[in-house]
Amino acid sequence: MKTKFFPAIVMLLLFAAMNTYGQINQSSNQTSTYNPNSNQGIFNMKINADSPELMSQFNTQNVQQKTFPVDKAVNPDYYTVGPNDMFNLGIFGYMNQTIPLVVTLEGSLVIPTVGEVKVNGLTLSDAKRKVVNAVKKRYYSSDVSLTLSMPRTFLVTVYSSIQSKMDVTPLTRASEIVSRVYYDTLDVSKISYKFNNEKNEFVPQMSLRNIEIIHKNGTTDIADLYRYFSTNEDKYNPYLQEGDLIKIPFGLINKNYVTVEGAVQLGGTYEYNKDDNLESVISLGRGFDTDAEPDSITVFRSDPVTRKYKSIDLSFEKDKNFKINVFDRVFVKYKANTVMNLSVMVLGEINRPGVYPIAQKSTTLKEIIEMAGGMKPTAFLPLCILFRKYDDEYTRTDTAEVFLNRRANDLIVQTMDKDNFEVDVLSRRNRVVVDFEKLFKENDLSQNVILEHKDVVYINDDKKIVYVYGQVSNEGYVPFKEGENYEYYIKKAGGYSLAADDGDTRIVRFNSRGWYKADETKVQSGDFIYVPKVVKTKFGDKITLIATILGSLVSILTTYILIKNTN
Repeated sequence: MKTKFFPAIVMLLLFAAMNTYGQINQSSNQTSTYNPNSNQGIFNMKINADSPELMSQFNTQNVQQKTFPVDKAVNPDYYTVGPNDMFNLGIFGYMNQTIPLVVTLEGSLVIPTVGEVKVNGLTLSDAKRKVVNAVKKRYYSSDVSLTLSMPRTFLVTVYSSIQSKMDVTPLTRASEIVSRVYYDTLDVSKISYKFNNEKNEFVPQMSLRNIEIIHKNGTTDIADLYRYFSTNEDKYNPYLQEGDLIKIPFGLINKNYVTVEGAVQLGGTYEYNKDDNLESVISLGRGFDTDAEPDSITVFRSDPVTRKYKSIDLSFEKDKNFKINVFDRVFVKYKANTVMNLSVMVLGEINRPGVYPIAQKSTTLKEIIEMAGGMKPTAFLPLCILFRKYDDEYTRTDTAEVFLNRRANDLIVQTMDKDNFEVDVLSRRNRVVVDFEKLFKENDLSQNVILEHKDVVYINDDKKIVYVYGQVSNEGYVPFKEGENYEYYIKKAGGYSLAADDGDTRIVRFNSRGWYKADETKVQSGDFIYVPKVVKTKFGDKITLIATILGSLVSILTTYILIKNTN
């Protein structure tokens, strides 16, 4: 019995196998993925027998993908999967195919012949493991991979100078949101604040170190962009998540700051962060300058009780983690005896004009002229000038002190005196009084001044002109003529005008800008001759003068009578 039916059973099995092989071969040719010359056995084909059907279902999918710049590869242990994330599912074995997948709005990956796999809220690592395990149950002899091809976009809430919903990706950092808010705020078409109807545009002062990122699970991250760019640590510039609320405060630098000065690359006042230490504050100043002394750092801290500063001496290597408080002032000292890059400029009638190096507090005017090859024969010593440019901060502060010192004077009593005083201070501060004739003709070393950084030495030529201005008929330059007095030049300028006060004519020296009486001073080449206007006294001023004189006489007379009666 068994022998009778055995050949029939064998023939039936062979027929079924051949039929199955024909179907698979036909389907494989339709998808152009089967290679009849491959060395894979016929029985292995059964494992991926439904591959042509699976692949055909994805041929109709149209998934658009694009690329965008990223600063580093995605960390699968931190990336959270969500709706609209795009993936590539790879199945490799008998059939080699990459299948594009998109996470549905319900948070699933729908894989034909495998089914629905929930991935929403999983880290990328967990999602990969879950999908690979699910696919391997169906295609257990194939290699399976799942890779993220394009991150999704979602909305976050921004609360700042603008209040808006912004579209971001899981690879968007807090810094990008700050950048968007900043440029949006500066868009005058959107925001053009005017105060008291005056043309004062509102300039934002956004926080860059205390940006709150409140997640939907209730936790909060603080973004510190300064610290991120100095350390490149993600925790200071975190990636955004779905449902985040980003709060960007304003105006914190006015009441929440720390100062770093001295031998740092970009000293100044910066916004304070509660986690600041010595290392982070030095990084705010972009690190040490080349001539810094890292072992000599002083922190000046205000005592709220005594309202005085106390100093704390620190060493950078030992005290990197020293806690810095709000309003602290950090000063990095310079190295002693540092060779500094100091220079002066020599221009004009000089053989080799240009910029020359000087030693600190030692190079003299005569030495720098020799370094520049000496003066040309056309140099005219009475008109040579030395200009000095002080440090801007020093000039500003010292000028303010000079103005403040006016209160102690006994000369500035009228508004005109005050205006003249201010003009004199602001216009003449850069001029160094040097008598070049005494220095180079008489070798008077009292005129051999020590040069400072950024000084400008200008060796002038003989202009052979005199400038006449004020109350004359034709203001302008008059050719210089040796031996002539001021009246000659006034006559050449058309003579006095009707409003001239010829008795107060003055000669102004080109170099010192000093004023001298015209009838007592010899006119030199390059001088200025100024003719003032007659000032008419107003009737009210005359009455005031008479009253002042009478008051003084009455006071003297009263004093005399009192003294006489006492005697």
